[in-house]
Amino acid sequence: MVRVEGTATVASSNRKKRPARVFLAAVFVIIAYFTLFPYPLHKEIVAHPAWAVAVPDAATPVAAAAAQPSAPDLASVAPFQLGDSFGYVAKDGTVLSSGRTLFRVTLSQSGFVNYTRLGTDWLLQDPTGRRLTSFSGVGYPLLSPDGSRLFNVKTDLSGIMELDKNGGVLWDRDFPALITSASISADSLLVGLLNGTLVLLNREGSPVFTRSLKGSRIGVVMGAAIAPNGSMIAGVSGIDPQYLTVLRRREAGFEQVAARPLRSDFRREVRLAFSPDSRFLAFEDASGGGLFDPAGGAISTVTLPGELAGLAFPAHGRCAAFLARSSEGNAELAIVAPFSAPLYREEFPSADVFLGSVDGQLLMGWNGRLLRIDIEEL
Repeated sequence: MVRVEGTATVASSNRKKRPARVFLAAVFVIIAYFTLFPYPLHKEIVAHPAWAVAVPDAATPVAAAAAQPSAPDLASVAPFQLGDSFGYVAKDGTVLSSGRTLFRVTLSQSGFVNYTRLGTDWLLQDPTGRRLTSFSGVGYPLLSPDGSRLFNVKTDLSGIMELDKNGGVLWDRDFPALITSASISADSLLVGLLNGTLVLLNREGSPVFTRSLKGSRIGVVMGAAIAPNGSMIAGVSGIDPQYLTVLRRREAGFEQVAARPLRSDFRREVRLAFSPDSRFLAFEDASGGGLFDPAGGAISTVTLPGELAGLAFPAHGRCAAFLARSSEGNAELAIVAPFSAPLYREEFPSADVFLGSVDGQLLMGWNGRLLRIDIEEL
């Protein structure tokens, strides 16, 4: 007998059919599972334009763009400086004032002084261009970021004095070397000197801390910054090599957190600023920009072409933005989450650029226009 092996088949009439209610029940269970126990997806940070406006052309030093019946909400107003134009813009894109820089202009959240090279009479104006007060001085005016403090830097850069709103001298301080950089907070003034020294002055103008930043062939302070909450100070100093030095406030004074050598060889003042929450420090780097975390000591760089033209902390400090301008007439904007992946990069042709913030969001200026870029978590 020969056995033949093969495949047995079952007649279709004998197959068991799966009821439709079983299939529907399975779909319901799957949907209910993902509804009740969703997978925890991370939020995505996105950048998108909110508005763009043209900067009004002003033939006079200050020209109000619109009549303001009352003083603006300063928390929602930001200053800008684009080429030889400057002014103030509200968070909704309304340009409150615009003007032409005479020699230089010192801008703050609550007002500005537009001054000539050899002028001795100064006019302090609010964001709409209204006169607040006038006073006389020999030197160059300097305002604190919020506009609550007014200083006069001496013409030869040998000293500085603080003035009251009527132009009276509150205190006067001279230094053994020329001033190369300064940073102002609510109660302190940090000054960098040509001899490589950082000097911290209190509200009364008295030195409370002095540190000579050594380690370089030539000692000079290229940039100085004080944290908004006063907890830290920082400086970029020296030639051959240059150093980034960060110091933290302690009960007995300040202790050094880091002194990192940089690849840069700047012979001018550099950009240096703490984030609004005083958590990170942004600085100008040979490759473009950099971020330093004082808590962990980590450094990250953001490579950009050309010279850094601006830095800001949009999204209320959750992000950092760097804007660079190349010699070919192009500019590049980079927005990053600190020590994370880049969020946005864009290159565009531009001669004059500006970077700041308005209402906690990014404010950028280019080619006679202002653009607000909102950073949101979705």
